Formats: sequence, structure tokens, C-alpha cells
Amino acid sequence: MRRRFMHLLSVDMEPGLWRRAWGYNRAMTFTRKILLGLLAGVFLGLFFGESVGGLSLVGDVYIGLLQMTVLPYIMLSLIANLGRISWSESRGLLTSLCAVFLVFLLGGGAILMLSPLAFPPADAASFFSRTLIEVPEAIDFVGLYVPANPFAAMANNLVPAVVLFSILLGIGLSGAAHSGGLLKGLDALTEALNRVNKLVIKLTPAGVFAIAAGTAGTMSLDELGRLQGFLISYTLLVAAVTFVALPLLVSAVTPFSAKELLTVPRDSLITIFAAAKIIVLMPQLIENVQELFRRHDLLDEEVEHGTGILMPLAYPFPNLGTYLILSFVAFAGWYLGRPLDFADTLSLEASSFFSSFVAPIVGIPFLLDLLQLPADVMELFVVSTVYTDRIRVVLGAMHLIALTVVVMALRRNVFRPDFRKLAIALALTVLAVGTALFATRFWLQATVVGSYDGDQQLMQIQWMARPVVARSYSDELPSVSPDDAPLRLERIAERGTLRVGYLPDSLPWAFRNQQGIETGFDMEMANALARDLDVSLELVRLREPDIGTSLARGHIDIVMSGLGRTADRLRNYRFAGEPIELTLGLLVPDHERKAFADSEALSARRALTIGVVQRDPAFQRQIKELLPHATIQSVESPRAFLRGNAPELDAVLYSAEGGAAWTLLYPNFSVVVPQPVLARLTGGYMVPPGDDPWARYVNEWVKLKRRDGTVDALFEHWIGGGGAVPGTPRWSIARDVLGWELD
Repeated sequence: MRRRFMHLLSVDMEPGLWRRAWGYNRAMTFTRKILLGLLAGVFLGLFFGESVGGLSLVGDVYIGLLQMTVLPYIMLSLIANLGRISWSESRGLLTSLCAVFLVFLLGGGAILMLSPLAFPPADAASFFSRTLIEVPEAIDFVGLYVPANPFAAMANNLVPAVVLFSILLGIGLSGAAHSGGLLKGLDALTEALNRVNKLVIKLTPAGVFAIAAGTAGTMSLDELGRLQGFLISYTLLVAAVTFVALPLLVSAVTPFSAKELLTVPRDSLITIFAAAKIIVLMPQLIENVQELFRRHDLLDEEVEHGTGILMPLAYPFPNLGTYLILSFVAFAGWYLGRPLDFADTLSLEASSFFSSFVAPIVGIPFLLDLLQLPADVMELFVVSTVYTDRIRVVLGAMHLIALTVVVMALRRNVFRPDFRKLAIALALTVLAVGTALFATRFWLQATVVGSYDGDQQLMQIQWMARPVVARSYSDELPSVSPDDAPLRLERIAERGTLRVGYLPDSLPWAFRNQQGIETGFDMEMANALARDLDVSLELVRLREPDIGTSLARGHIDIVMSGLGRTADRLRNYRFAGEPIELTLGLLVPDHERKAFADSEALSARRALTIGVVQRDPAFQRQIKELLPHATIQSVESPRAFLRGNAPELDAVLYSAEGGAAWTLLYPNFSVVVPQPVLARLTGGYMVPPGDDPWARYVNEWVKLKRRDGTVDALFEHWIGGGGAVPGTPRWSIARDVLGWELD
């Protein structure tokens, strides 16, 4: 019986039916491969954690290969498409196309201008970055937009200039004689670049796998939580424009209903979402537009011919999907704690038009550089593209459909605005876009805002090296003996301790953490000095006026507290060692940081009161010369100003390196380095005057620590925030669940 049953199955079931019955399909689609690569990468990153962080390098290679062909392809495509159009014969068609195209992009520009509203104010501050003191290069807007040297523009990735050059050259070719051969050559080059791009695209599953694994293995939960801001805002904006704005607005000026505009191309849009490419469905989209006209008995030879020209011609140009994804730049500013203000938003708006001519993977880095935002956030963008690229092309396809429908309606004289319907459509568009923006804002307000922990990160930084045995003095001074050796090196060796003085409120050079332990850059330098002298450590907190007597009487051997050399200090104390150079900046309320960014404007400003922690009269005179109309007021510490207890002050002068640490405790303030830089100071350690052997030792010891990398490592650890990264590896399944030991 069993044999007969199996025989019936083998006869009656056609080959492959078993596989289909069990849902098995040997030929996995490319979309599934990408999703599988994404899921596998995320799983690998979560499983092994930071051990697979090196895969990010593979992801960087993949991104570079993607960028390699994009700009040349768009350039050649623009020239070829514009060059083959006869301007005299198609002037009306192209004029209509340009007019409608600009209206569409103006609408997209308005939405992009509003995109920062999706991100609520949030406490954010960051550790010191050298970009804070680097002089930003002046933006050459003429060179940015006018291709005086097209080859230099291409070599330097000046996207707007390259696009403008391509457009003008294409228009020039359209009327040139004997251009057919050149256009065929451009077509061949475009096809070659397209083939190269397709070869790179085949690597997408592997590239996405590497990026996802490296990111999931190293990204913190806080970073993942903040990325949701972009995913939610962009998804809602795409939905608002694709399913509300475009169908309603087009239906208000043409004979086609909003329902038809959504249902006729429905299958094409679904396929485009799966394929993540518009061009593969271009013939079907043209057929969809023709079907709309056919349903209303408007299809004729002009419509058939016009749609066949318009959609391929419009394809290389920006679409609303590409335009709106530039809102990632607004997200990046919010994510990094540097939200775009109105001036930044205007710069983004002014540069986004030409940047939208190229793929986002090329245009967004350009905009990040323009607004001086770190390009590191591109890794987040690349990870998000696995999803956002699919909804971006859906909006791009709807953009092409709407554009072609409106232009052909103009050509067929059926463009008849119904102002009542148009007003309703505009109102619903505003409502949909506003809902998208404020729904995102509300969600982030509820889930992200209030989770600031920059102050905790600063206070929880651990020592790089194991500290030596130390004793602290706060309200008293160590005792001295008349029998102490006259030279400090001998006295330190006999005593068995190194006595280091430091000033209170000396973030991040010397401060007490939550456990009441003295930590900071100079405290760890003091530990290293004591370790090399093979002695223990005594840390003495004192006021600056007491430094001279404490050094002279032997209560302390050295002062290490982030102090800079000033004229008054050089006259009264002896300095040894030059561990660091300090750049003067201003601590200001966050919303006023732009007002203090220009030194020349600041020097001309009246009714300005600056608090100065340095009590050096010569130094204060120097600042007075730089800011002649300002009132200079001595302060013990910036803390009172930051707490709001010094309303008479507009800003406090402080080193940028130290000021960044204060903003972590008070995130409503920023440290600004006016350009050109007001002044720089060389840091140093105070030692007793007249003790040459001790001063020479400290000098040579600091040089040694600079040469062996200790100073740079401690700077990155305490000032740059490297120590805020948890010393223990990030959570992973292998280590924390299965108990595996990973290198």
C-alpha cells in the first residue's frame, strides 16, 4: 500500500511541485538577498559585538565603489538626454516640463525647509573636538556653482558646478551640427558606467551585510534610538507626499481623479518598492500614464510620443524622493547635538537643489561638509538606505508620473485648475505634512528627549592606568619639616611622596568625580609622574593666590591644573613643561552661539560683559585690546554664570578644551571659538623658583611623555571623550549570554 501511494505521488506530481508545496524556491530574489544580508549582519553584530567591528572597513569599500560611477553617470546622462532634444521643435514641451519641474521642487524645498521641525529641542553636548578650533574654510559660492574649470570641479566633487556644466553642455549640443556621433559615444559611455554600477550593485547583499554587522556590533542602544528619528520622519513625509499631496494636487488641475492616480500605477509602485529601482519599470510607468489618458479618451499620437520623451528625460533630474531624503542633514545636526538654525537651514536649502541631481550617497556628504558636520554619520545613513531607498524610489516614481501627467495635460489643453479642489488639496497637503513632522516630534519628545547623560559620561571616566596610592588635602596643607632636603628631587625621594597642587573647578584637568576621587587629565599626569619617581601621591586643593607661598614653603612640589602661561604668572612663578596648547573660547548660552562666532563683529559690539577666570592684569588688558568695547570682569569660576547666577555676564572667557567639559555639565551652553581666534596660551606646570634640577626634570619628563604618546592618549581620553566610551566591550550574545571569551 505504501509503495503504491509513493508511486502515485511520483507519477502525478510534476517536477518541482514538492519544492513549491513546501514553499521552497531555489532562485532567491535579489531583494531577499539584500534583506537576508541585512538580517544576517545585524545578527552577527549582536552575536559577536565589537569583535566584528572591523567589517566596517568592507562596508567603506562598498560605499566607495558605489560612489565611483554615480557622478560620471549622471553627468554623461544629462548631456546625452539634453543633447538629443531639438530645442526648436520641442521648446514648448521643454518649457512646460521645466515650469512644472520647478513647481514640484519648490514644494519639495518648502518641506525640506520645515524638516528641522521634526526634531525637538534636546539637551546635547559633546566632548572637545579639534574641529572646534580649526579655522573653517570660507565657502567659495562662485566656485561652488560656476564651473570655471569643469575638470577641477569634477576632481573636487563640486556637485553643483558639475551639474550646471552638464546642463549647459547638453543644451549646447542640442543645436550643434554633427553631434549625432558624439551623442552615440556618450550613450556608449553611459551604458558602460551603468554596467559597472550593476556589477557593484551585485555586491549589495555583501556590502549591506558588512555595514550592518559593523554597525550593530559597535553602535550603542542610544545611537540606535536616535536613528529612529530619521526613519520615522522620512517615512511619514514620503507617505504624505506620495499618497496625499501629489494625487490630490494633480487631480485638482487635471481630469484624473486622485484614486486613478493611485490605482493605475499600483502594481508598478509595488514592484519598484521591491526592486528599489525606478529605471527597471520605466516602460511600465510610461504605459501607466498612457492608460490614464486612454481612460478619458485623451490618448493620441502626441501623448504617446510625449510620454516616451518626457519620462526618460525627467528621470536623471531630481525627484521629490531624492530631494526630501536630504532631510537627513537636518537629522544629523540634531543627532550630533548641533541642530540647524535658520541660517544653516537657508544654506541647506540653497545648496540642496543642485545636490539633489546626484545620488544621496554623493550629495549628502557634500552638504555635511558644507554645514561643517562630521561625515561619520554617513554610516548611519547607509544603514538606513536598506529601507529608505525603497520608499524613496516609490515617491520618485509617483513624482515622474505626476510630472508627466501635468505636462501632457498642458500640451493637450486639459489643464483646468479647479480652485476649490486646489484649495482643499493644498489644505490637506499642509495637514498631512504637518502631521508627519509633529508626529515625529511628539514621538521623539516622548522617547528620546530627557535621556541626556553627558554629565554622567564625564563623571564616570575611568583612569587609563592604575593610580598610585594617593592622599587628598582639601582644607589643610601637608606639614613641612625644617630638616627637608633643599632640592625637591631629593626631598621627594626622602619623603616618599610627590605633593601636587590643583585648583578647584578645573574641568577637565583636575576635578572630583562622583566618588569624590580627584581625576582628570592633569591628575593622571600627576599619577604618571609619581609612578616614574617611584613615590606615592599627595593631592592638595588650593586657591590660586596661595600657590606662591605653598610652593615656597614646601607644602606642594608642583601645580598641575590646566594653567596657561600668562605675563603675570611668568613674572611670579616658574613654569616647567609644555604638555598642551590652549585655545581661548567663550562659554555662551546655546541659542546665542552664532552671535559670538565672528571676532570682528564681537570687537565692534557694545554693551558686552565678559567674565575672565584669569586674574592676570596683563592678560585682561590683552583681551580688552581685542574687545575694546567690552567690560572685563574677573570671576572665580564659570560655574555661577552657567547656573544663571551671574546675569550681568554675557559670556565667560575659557579655554575651548576645558569649556567643552563644562558644557557637558550644563548642556544649555556652548563653547564658541570666535574666528579669527582671539588668543592661544601654552599650558605648563608651576614649580618652585630657584630649583633648577627639579624644573629641568619636569621639562624633560613632559617631553618624554609627549614623545611616547602618553600626552596624546590622555588628551583623547579626558578631553576628547575617549574615556567616556565604556571600557568593557559592548553587550553581545556570545560574551554575555553564552559566556564565550572573545578577543
